[in-house]
Amino acid sequence: MNFGEQLKEIRTTKGLTQIELSEKSGVALRTVQRMERNEGKPSLYSMNAIGEVLGANLTLLYAPDLETETRNIMESTDQQLWAIARKRAKFKRSFGAYSVVIPFLWIIWYITMPGEIRFNVLPWPIWPMLGWGLGLGIQYVNAYVIQVGSLEQREYDKLKKGE
Repeated sequence: MNFGEQLKEIRTTKGLTQIELSEKSGVALRTVQRMERNEGKPSLYSMNAIGEVLGANLTLLYAPDLETETRNIMESTDQQLWAIARKRAKFKRSFGAYSVVIPFLWIIWYITMPGEIRFNVLPWPIWPMLGWGLGLGIQYVNAYVIQVGSLEQREYDKLKKGE
């Protein structure tokens, strides 16, 4: 019995249609159909998502070649690294803009404010500097301190343990 036949048997034993399996797992209906017909090589994500719904480890049923298994692991790692890289690049772009705009606002304030009252009032550039700075601080923490997927991983581990 091949992988597709085993998958179909497990699905029907659980009383699910292909459409129901697709909806519950979040995997496209076309992907479920292809898996049951042994068309192409299913991704690790698809097998895990469907396996969770069916309560079976599909990776044990489907024994991909070493190359496919390595590619699946690399794709998963690459996605996490790309997410981190995007957040860090976004922070660096925002910080670069902040570093140019805020000094420019202070220069405008200095030039336009009369000298005799310049230091007797609260300068208006302080507000964009503080607001934008707070946003940058949050962005920094999100990009460099909080690990991508760490909250999801903790919640998943709790659910797995039955908490």
